[in-house]
Amino acid sequence: MTKSNTTIPNTTPSINILKISTCGKVTLPDDHTLTYNIGYNTDQKTLLVRLTDNDTGGLFSNEWIAFDDIVTTIEKRPTPDTSFNARIFTPLYTSASANNAGFLAAALKAENILVSFKDSKRLHDMGDIKAFTDSMQPLIKDKVNLHDVVAERDAAKAKVRAENERKLKANSNKAASKSISK
Repeated sequence: MTKSNTTIPNTTPSINILKISTCGKVTLPDDHTLTYNIGYNTDQKTLLVRLTDNDTGGLFSNEWIAFDDIVTTIEKRPTPDTSFNARIFTPLYTSASANNAGFLAAALKAENILVSFKDSKRLHDMGDIKAFTDSMQPLIKDKVNLHDVVAERDAAKAKVRAENERKLKANSNKAASKSISK
């Protein structure tokens, strides 16, 4: 499978955050160290999932991943009647962090979109997708839009970057003035 064409950039303003929740990693499901969002693209009428925080370290991407792409990936896996591991989600991401797929699987398990295969923590089966999408409908209907911590962080970074650029330009102008006056 190729990278999804429906991966939505983090800065898309038409995304309402329906739910902010925490979960454990696939191997430690009871230790809630990951935070994720369920979003809804109001233009495309699409559910989305993204990770926002990992309290224990380890890089990951906070890209929005279209829920339909997740379902399609599960349904079109090479061996459809068998369990699968999180690696099937790797192609959904633009960024290459090794943690993306496993962290996404952990969030999907927390929402019962995936369930553990037998007693395995790393093998999954399809969960109750209809129950999940049905549970999101009242939130969509009520136009729920929770605080976007990722957008807030991005804005703070942009502000710092702009200030640093302003200072650099001011210092360059001072240096140029000094060399001209000599």
